[in-house]
Amino acid sequence: MNALLSLLTVGLLAAPLAHAQDDPRSKAVMDRLVAKNKGYTSFEADFSSRLVNKAGKLDVKQEGTVKVKGKKFHLVLDKNTVISDGVTLWTYNKEANEVSLNAAAEMDQELDPSKLFTMYETGFKSQFVSEAPDAAGVVVQTLKLFPTDPTKRPYHTVVLVVDKAKVEPRSVQVLYKDGNEVTYALKRFVPNVDLADGLFVFDKAKHPGVEVNDLR
Repeated sequence: MNALLSLLTVGLLAAPLAHAQDDPRSKAVMDRLVAKNKGYTSFEADFSSRLVNKAGKLDVKQEGTVKVKGKKFHLVLDKNTVISDGVTLWTYNKEANEVSLNAAAEMDQELDPSKLFTMYETGFKSQFVSEAPDAAGVVVQTLKLFPTDPTKRPYHTVVLVVDKAKVEPRSVQVLYKDGNEVTYALKRFVPNVDLADGLFVFDKAKHPGVEVNDLR
């Protein structure tokens, strides 16, 4: 779960672009992404995550889904489910049948799953790397993003791969200072979907015998 929540920075209604842009070509790509993202009021996505640490011989792969509506989100990753209605944050472990409650405001904004594929919108300078068809024949544009204040970030580089035609991220790779590399690959993305508010509240009735830990 921590690997996912470390990337997780996609606010589709983010403030205007505020990163320092050094590369005009990458700026053009970023501006298109941000402009399109501002038209989304909700979305759902399926993605895969992979955490690699070569020195530690670590290679962990997981599949996830996320549904987002404004500041509300419903994230499922392996046996863990994280839900927020913007006020309360529920973290449910299926294996233990246990849920922890926290105040949503206490969550580090860099760990917010509702920002999964738009962490790049503020606080970065960017560099255009390449434009070419990928293995599936889709023309993608690859950018490298660097924090404008690296002392405040646990990572030093983000590699963003964008579908040129759809103007959507295909993958986000985060390179951490501790040697961890976390890659999120977007498998399905549907914007402006109709999501019921009940999806963003943990329903105890659906989990008989669940142990509740209220940490608020």
